[in-house]
Amino acid sequence: MEPQTQAKKHTGTPADAPNGKNKKKKKTSARGIPRPNPWIYYPASVIVRLFLRFKLKTRYDTAALKGIRGPAFVVCPHVSNIDFLLVAIALMPHRPTFIVSQHFMVNPKTRWILEQMHVIPKKMFCPDIQTILNILRAKESGNIIVLFPEGRLTCFGHSLQVTDGTAELVKKLDIPVYMISEDGAYKTFPKWGRSGFRPGRILVRAEKLLDAKAIPAMSLAEVHAALERAILHDEDKIFPDVRYRCKSPALGLDGILYKCPSCLAEFRMETDARHIHCAACGFEAELDETYRLHGAPFEHINDWYFWQESLLDLDTPLESETLLAAVGSDGNMNRNAGAGRIYMDREIIRYTGTCWGEPLEFTEKTEDIKAFPASVANHFDIYHKKQLYNLHLRPDPRAVIKWVIYLDKVTAERESTRNENPQNA
Repeated sequence: MEPQTQAKKHTGTPADAPNGKNKKKKKTSARGIPRPNPWIYYPASVIVRLFLRFKLKTRYDTAALKGIRGPAFVVCPHVSNIDFLLVAIALMPHRPTFIVSQHFMVNPKTRWILEQMHVIPKKMFCPDIQTILNILRAKESGNIIVLFPEGRLTCFGHSLQVTDGTAELVKKLDIPVYMISEDGAYKTFPKWGRSGFRPGRILVRAEKLLDAKAIPAMSLAEVHAALERAILHDEDKIFPDVRYRCKSPALGLDGILYKCPSCLAEFRMETDARHIHCAACGFEAELDETYRLHGAPFEHINDWYFWQESLLDLDTPLESETLLAAVGSDGNMNRNAGAGRIYMDREIIRYTGTCWGEPLEFTEKTEDIKAFPASVANHFDIYHKKQLYNLHLRPDPRAVIKWVIYLDKVTAERESTRNENPQNA
C-alpha cells in the first residue's frame, strides 16, 4: 500500500529550506512527496524532545548537520524502536521523509500517524521499484530522506549488513549523504526487553558521510564500504559502565538467547527480573544494569548470541507448525488468516497450508529473501509475490530467533563464497 496523500500540495515552511529557496520546490511537489504535517509534527516534537532529554537522558552532537538542506540523504543504524524519534529531533527544524517497513502500514494503530508523516513504505528484502520511485520523487521535492539501511531492527545491539541496492541508490540520488547514530538507544529500549524504557544515557551524533561532488567518482564497492563503516555499531562497547535503570533488566532475554551454554538444550531458557536460567539443567546467569552477564561463560549478550550462531548446523533444515497472518481487504494484518507448516534449508523457504480458507503453497529462494525482519518471540515477516505474511511459529514462538539466525548465517556464507570467487558471482 502506498501513501494515501502523495498527490497533496507540498506543506513546506521556510524552516525546511534555508534562505527561503523552498518556494521554487513547491511548483514540482504536487507530484512529489510532501513533508510531514506541520500541525502534528511541530507540537509533537516539543513533547518528544522533553521526554528524550529529561526521561531518557539524551544528548546531541549534531554540529555536522549545521546548514543541512534538502535534498539530502541520511543513513542511520537501526538499534531501537525509538530511533525515528531521536533522528527526527536531531534534524529539527526540518521535517524529514522517513522510509519505513510496510509492516507498520498494515497496523491500524500506526498507519494513520505514518500517513500524516508522509513516510515512504518499503517492502523489506523484496524487489520494490515503487519505493525507489517515491525516493526519487522525495529528492525532486527537496526533502531530507532518512533510511535505516540494514532493513530491520537489530535484536542484540550489533549492526547488521547494509542491504543490497543501497549503494546503487546513493549513486542514483547523487545528493549529500549524512549519518546519524543513536548510541545507547538499544540499551535504553532493547527489542527483546519486556520492562519498558531503561533510562541511562543516549548520545545522538552526526557526521557528513559523502559530499555530492565526490559520489560520481566513487565505485559501488567504495560507496558500500562507506555505508558499512557508518552504520557499524556495537552497543557492548558504548557507555560500558553506564547503568540503565530497570527493575527487570533480564526479562525477555530468553527471546534471543535460546541455547543453554551448559547442557546445550534449546528453548529451555527462562527469565525473571534479573536472571536467565535453564529449566533443563539448572544453569543460571544474572544480567546487571550495565548489560554485563554474571555466572555465564560470556560477559555480554552479543557473545552468547554469536556463540549460538556458530553452533547452528546449516545442513539440518528447520521446520515448524505456524499460524499465518496476512493482509485483509481492509488493509490490516489479520493474524488468523491461515495455518500450515514452514520449512527452510540452505536453498529454499517453503510454506504449505491455508490462507483465507483456501490452500496456499509457496516457495522462495533464500538467496532472494536474504533476511527475516522479526518481532522477538512473536513472528517473522516474509514476502511472496509482493504480499506480506507474518509467520507465528508453534508451539514455541521464541523459535523465531533460530530461523532469523539460520537465514543470516546462510546469507553470510553465500556472500563469503562470492567474495572469495568473484568470477562466479
